[in-house]
Amino acid sequence: MRAFTIKAKTLDSAQSLFEALRRFHPALSSTSNDGYSVSVEVGESDRRILEVLDAIHKHVEKGHGLTRVEMDGRQYTINPTDT
Repeated sequence: MRAFTIKAKTLDSAQSLFEALRRFHPALSSTSNDGYSVSVEVGESDRRILEVLDAIHKHVEKGHGLTRVEMDGRQYTINPTDT
């Protein structure tokens, strides 16, 4: 099953992201390097992938800073839009 994994340095930021992705049934876990990760299964559905990306982008736009996302072994960064 394909999934997005988002790394967070603090529990507060992980919980904030978890709440932003709640409708996608995320999983929150601690990592071995004292950080946290939030994972969302997206399967093979392009629509679901876009919906999750849109939710992450909205979270970043609300002032939560850049977010690093991993999927299929590749890492991506979602930045706030410059205005």
